[in-house]
Amino acid sequence: MQLSTDTRSILRQYKTMINERRREAGLSPVTTAKVLEEICESATRQCAVYLCGHFILQGGKGDGQ
Repeated sequence: MQLSTDTRSILRQYKTMINERRREAGLSPVTTAKVLEEICESATRQCAVYLCGHFILQGGKGDGQ
């Protein structure tokens, strides 16, 4: 996967902030891949997301929820 320089910078900032807080709590650091995975998981828990110029409504018919 290729990420833009801006995206990499944002992920790095998030990872730094998360790992500072984890360190204070005595937890092990997370990787950039884990941060990205958590962002994706968080997006799936929203009722709608806006990606690539389109709204994606989630939780529609047939998803069992």
